[in-house]
Amino acid sequence: MEYKNSFLIIVFVCSILGILVAVLSNDLYYEEMIKEKPTIIRDNQKKDDNQKKEKEKENVKEKEKEKENVKEKEKKNENENEEKNKNNEESKNNPQSVDQKDKNEAIKKSDFILDDDEDDLEDENGFHTIHIALNIDNKFIYPCIVFLTSLLDNRKNSTIYHIHILTSKDFSQDNINKINTLINKFGKDFLKINFINMHNAFEGAMTNQYISTTSYYRIRLPSLLSDVDRVLYIDTDVINFADLTEMYNLELNDNIFLRGALDNVENIAELRNFGLRTSKYMNAGILLMHLKSMRKFGIEEKITNFVNTHYLEHHDQTAINAVCHNNFGILSIKYATFCFDKYENMVRYNNRQDKRYRYSEAELQQAYYEPTLLHYVGWVKPWDRGNNIKYSEYWWYYAKLTDFYEEILHHYGFNKINVEALLKKIPKDGGLLKRKFMK
Repeated sequence: MEYKNSFLIIVFVCSILGILVAVLSNDLYYEEMIKEKPTIIRDNQKKDDNQKKEKEKENVKEKEKEKENVKEKEKKNENENEEKNKNNEESKNNPQSVDQKDKNEAIKKSDFILDDDEDDLEDENGFHTIHIALNIDNKFIYPCIVFLTSLLDNRKNSTIYHIHILTSKDFSQDNINKINTLINKFGKDFLKINFINMHNAFEGAMTNQYISTTSYYRIRLPSLLSDVDRVLYIDTDVINFADLTEMYNLELNDNIFLRGALDNVENIAELRNFGLRTSKYMNAGILLMHLKSMRKFGIEEKITNFVNTHYLEHHDQTAINAVCHNNFGILSIKYATFCFDKYENMVRYNNRQDKRYRYSEAELQQAYYEPTLLHYVGWVKPWDRGNNIKYSEYWWYYAKLTDFYEEILHHYGFNKINVEALLKKIPKDGGLLKRKFMK
């Protein structure tokens, strides 16, 4: 019994000692935590302070940026208001209609802007290569030579003309040789001539005594000149008075397949018969063609299909207008001047156009007195004997500069004395480029 009591006392004492040891250990741990806690709190506080400062800096930067944006916006609005006030003031002093003024401004802005996607038209030596295309059969050999002579006679030293001549299948070797004489005359470094025989192309197309199948050849230019981005197509009943670099560099892009001068508004009725809604009609005798864009949108195939499936009162010109009526840019009339006998007739032609597309007075004056290209439109030509066509003296002026003047006189039945009398109409006070005789 005593032994049992002794054991219980020992167990009790051990329990008490265990409790004391546990309490003392917990107190020591708590003291260590108390010592470490200020350091942890300080570190966390420092971290919070740094984050707060960074956030404040970001807020300051954002506010400064907002202020700058507000200032830029205010400045932009001020500039726009100034420009608007300036335009309003000009409109008050300018009797032109708003539509006409906007149209003229668009012409000015687009006149000398190249398509960004196209290569630079000037090479490293400062030369410009200009591609020109012509349609021709044996009947038009002399008009072709006269036109090319006028073209090359007015060439700048930095211009190289690459001429692509689309010929009928029966075009003679003798006529090819005659055209090639121009290479020796004007220099092979500045003139390249490429003959393309069109064989049986468009043999089934509509023709008449004045329009042959050769007129349709221009439709094939996108595929014929597959490595050329742009080309000037020019009829052979034309005389040139200036270098064509300026004209060749006019703006073309995916929305402008070609540029042409406005033609007779009565021709629009034919397009409306096909269900086409348009208020402008293009003369296809002088065109700046964007072959690159035409290939991209399959325009050659579309025009060819139109030719094969419709009655065409104005032949291929109708088909070109029908397919491209929404995608042709208006060519300034100085680049394709018709041979109006009076300035008043040019004004009358212009006033009949839709007011959105009319040429400005300045454009008409320049075209009449200083044309770049003079187009002898109509059935009567300068080489037709007995005609009274206006400005035929200029065609004969360049005919006389060719190596075939005597041959041309004989071919068309003209007397040299009569032609010399005709040439006397050309003034001596400034040459062809000023054309003061037209006033």
